[in-house]
Amino acid sequence: MGRSAFVFTGVLLVTGCGRGDVAPASASSRTAAVSRGENGAQPPPAAAPASGQPAPRTAAPDAAAAAGSPGADGEAPGDPRIDEIRKKYEEIQADKGLSTSEVRMVCPGGEGSAEVRLHRKNNTVSRVELKDHAAGDAGSTYLFYYDNGQLIFALNDAEPFGGLTELRLLQRRYYYHQGSPILCMKKSVQGPPDEVESLLHKAPNERVDCSFAPKVQRIASVALRGAEAIDEMKKLLCPQPLR
Repeated sequence: MGRSAFVFTGVLLVTGCGRGDVAPASASSRTAAVSRGENGAQPPPAAAPASGQPAPRTAAPDAAAAAGSPGADGEAPGDPRIDEIRKKYEEIQADKGLSTSEVRMVCPGGEGSAEVRLHRKNNTVSRVELKDHAAGDAGSTYLFYYDNGQLIFALNDAEPFGGLTELRLLQRRYYYHQGSPILCMKKSVQGPPDEVESLLHKAPNERVDCSFAPKVQRIASVALRGAEAIDEMKKLLCPQPLR
């Protein structure tokens, strides 16, 4: 599929960023498919919505993060690295003094789009929200958390997949220490649209291999740079021409 130039619109939202965030109980955040149509990573929810199904979930990112924050379900018990990630996560979530800027991207030919919100304090980005709207109904939402510019935690939720009577949610999350993934988790549920969020919150977490963690890390690194990383974001998020 052809891809021409990106259309980026930078929007400064001079807003404070604390929104009733809930600190993580343990290592449980929402992470979904890293690549469109891929099944199985962790932080935000699950696949792509089918036509005729309820509108995509629009819960506040902070609520989403709280539902799957680092340090729950007894994952990696006693691992001081996970404890440190949780501590930093809680600090970021509790900070009400973050300023926010937004960048919007449209892929060539309407082959998808993305919205990136960067949350800063003293010109240092500590959290990024990325909504990746793939062509059609696919897509996913990422929440990235940084410590001094280095990714420490990522939640990924795929768009809900299903119809009016049943939805499937997939959530993945990734933990990083000193630039390398140390724990990757996922959970997946399906059920009635009005119950599936609660089911996801209660579902057990499953350890998975970290084969997708490097790509998540690349996306997080590009998102951290905002509008200046247009070309890199295009390569990661927009459809590439066939060779």
